[in-house]
Amino acid sequence: MIAPTTGSVSLRGVPLAQLGKHRLRREIALISQEVHVFAGPFGDDLRLANPDATDAEITAALDLVGATAWFRTLPDGLASAVGEGGRRLTAAQAQQLTLARLALADPAVTVLDEATAEAGSAGARNLDRAAVAATEGRTALIVAHRLSQAATADRIIVLDHGRVAEHGTHAELLKAGGGYSQLWRSWSMPDLVVPTERESADQPVGG
Repeated sequence: MIAPTTGSVSLRGVPLAQLGKHRLRREIALISQEVHVFAGPFGDDLRLANPDATDAEITAALDLVGATAWFRTLPDGLASAVGEGGRRLTAAQAQQLTLARLALADPAVTVLDEATAEAGSAGARNLDRAAVAATEGRTALIVAHRLSQAATADRIIVLDHGRVAEHGTHAELLKAGGGYSQLWRSWSMPDLVVPTERESADQPVGG
C-alpha cells in the first residue's frame, strides 16, 4: 500500500491506513483481460469469490450479469463440472462467470482491465451491460478500447503514448472536439466503424 502524499483515501468511510492488508485486498478487486475457469463444480468456481455464498446468492449474481439462460442448460446446475474435463465455457460465458464472482465478492473498488475484450464484437454489448450491472454501487476504474464502454463512465481519461491527452465526461469531450470526439464520430458512423485493437486482431484479413 502506498500512502497518498496529499489528501486522504478512504474505503467505505475508513482511511486506508486503518484497514489493514487483508481487509484492503478484500475491498479492491481486479478483473483482467485473461479470465480463468477452474476445473470442478460450477458452484465451487463461483464460491472462490465468497465461500459463504448460498445457492440463491449465486444464481442472483448469474442473473445480474445475464448468464441465467446458459446456466440453465448445465446438466447438473451448480454441481455441473466445468473447465478441463467438464463443460467448456465460451469466452463470453467465462467473462460473465468472472463478473458474477465480482458481484459475490462485493468489493468497494474494482479495476476492469479490458475485462470484456475477449468476447469480440459479437457479445460486446451484452458484456458491457453485464459489467455495468456488476459494478453498480461501487467505484470502478475501467481500462477499455471500446468507446461504447468508455461512454458510460462518469469521467473519461484519454491516454496518448502514456500521457493524459484529454479528460472529462463523455459530453464534455465530444464538445471539446479533440481526439476523443473524432474517434467517437468515426466509431458511431454506420459506414465507417473504427474497430478496437482486440477486434482488429480477431478479424480475418479482408474480412
